[in-house]
This record gives sequence, structure tokens and C-alpha cells, in this order.
Amino acid sequence: MIELMLMRHAKSDWHSHTADIDRPLNSRGRDDAVAMGAFLANKDLVPNKMIISPAKRTQQTAELLLKNLPVDKQQVLIDRDLYLADMESISELIELYAADEQRILLLAHNPGMDDMVSYLADSAPPLSANGKLMTTCAVAHFVFESVNTLRKHGNAELLGLYRPKEITI
Repeated sequence: MIELMLMRHAKSDWHSHTADIDRPLNSRGRDDAVAMGAFLANKDLVPNKMIISPAKRTQQTAELLLKNLPVDKQQVLIDRDLYLADMESISELIELYAADEQRILLLAHNPGMDDMVSYLADSAPPLSANGKLMTTCAVAHFVFESVNTLRKHGNAELLGLYRPKEITI
């Protein structure tokens, strides 16, 4: 069995006037990332490995998650292929990094996260109050048999979908 957590970066600052890859988090994003880290730790959902996009907003999200989430820093890896990755690229990265009996967290961007969550889920994932799937800083938690079953539509059990506005610590 493999546990997979797909996470979208926290809310970024669209007023920063920087290149997309250099866009930082805004204050809500920083607060949400810290809160999500505490929530995941309290639910005992600590990943063995984190793979993150090289974008500044994903790196900042990871740093803030780690304030409350005890992940070995040597198991936090930046993979440039996660930057604005599509579903095919995300699938390839899961196959590359996932190992049996481990929980892996991929931290990246939409629309790739939306597409991957929709594809993997064994039933229709719930939408937020405003009709979105992977809101900023959302985490989708899956379990599946092995990487060999990853590319089969609807073959992963969605254990939970956690959004900042819906969690309590």
C-alpha cells in the first residue's frame, strides 16, 4: 500500500510584480500553510517524503508546513518537473518517488493537482462551498495498492480532502 498526499501551494501574492516562479505567498497563504501543517500533524498524517515544485510559493508553503510537521529535512526534495506540471508529469513523478509502505506528499500547482485528484479518486471528490476542488493549500489524501495501479482511472481510495477553511486544529 502507498499513501499519497497531493497538495496545492498556499495563496500567493499576485501584487508582487515578479515572474510567476518567483511569486511569494501572501499573508493568508502563510497563515494557512502553518495551520495545515498543524492539522496534518494532529491527524498523524506526517509524510515520509515531500516532493515540491521549485516555485517560491511552493517552497515557502513547505517551509511553513514544516514548522509543525516533523519531516526529516533530507526527505524534502525539490523537483523542477513539478513546476506547473500536468497530470502525465505528476503521474511520472509519483511513480519515481513512491515506495510501498510510505506516505509521500507532492506539493505543486493547479490545474495539475485538480486533474490528478479527479483522475485518481474512486468517487467524485467533494467541492468547496464556492465550487472548487483543490483550493489553495488543500490536501487530498489517497491510498492505493502500488504504483502499477496508479494509471488506472479511479483506482485510489480518497481518504480525505482537507481545505484551510474547512479544518479545525
